[in-house]
Amino acid sequence: MITIDRPEARNAINRETRAGLESAFTAFVEDDDAWLAVLTAVGDKAFSAGADLKEMDPAERADPDYVAPPFGYITRDFHTEKPIIVAINGSAFGGGLEMVLACDLRIAADHAQLGLTEAKWALLPGGGGTQRLARDIPRAVALEMLMTGAPISAARAYEVGLVNAVVPSAELMDRALAMADAIVANGPLAVRAAKRAVDEGADLSIADALALEQRLSKSLFSTADAAEGPRAFAEKRSPRFEGK
Repeated sequence: MITIDRPEARNAINRETRAGLESAFTAFVEDDDAWLAVLTAVGDKAFSAGADLKEMDPAERADPDYVAPPFGYITRDFHTEKPIIVAINGSAFGGGLEMVLACDLRIAADHAQLGLTEAKWALLPGGGGTQRLARDIPRAVALEMLMTGAPISAARAYEVGLVNAVVPSAELMDRALAMADAIVANGPLAVRAAKRAVDEGADLSIADALALEQRLSKSLFSTADAAEGPRAFAEKRSPRFEGK
């Protein structure tokens, strides 16, 4: 579990919080025993209001030589084949929604609001918002969100396929952890191969994507887990996967 903990600032991401996220996600990627991560935040008002504008220097950002660090650490130059679930406990605006978009599976509390509000402040999302949003939902809906800056409800986010489920706030973590349990009960190498097939296949022709799928499928047959799965089925017991 990785938790953003700045409820007094609506969980806005400042330098210290970003450093904490970098440390937590780096440890997750490097830990062979960590098969899945759940990202959430403290409180029930905000998942994250985005960047802490008190730390933003427009002149610095306008410098042609300035390269902003990846927002929240996971929105750019970050990759893992392990799944990441996000439990959206409240409003996710700007960079907060960009962090949501960088996660694989998304569960939202029913009162959550999601929006890329940057246009209201004469800014453009810089943490992958313009690119991931338009890949995840219909183009016209993405452009409406980007151009108006108006947030959408959790129910609307579910309707357009932006989140996997919407639940009462009190049930949010139970639902996220139930999804996590269902995933980690499966072969971790197969789960990672599925994520890789979807992510890499999206940029390929259908013929090349099918070839990728075959390569990944064949690579699993030589693993110990692939032998354990059918064995457990034949012996009528739960499999004991080790990620090998």
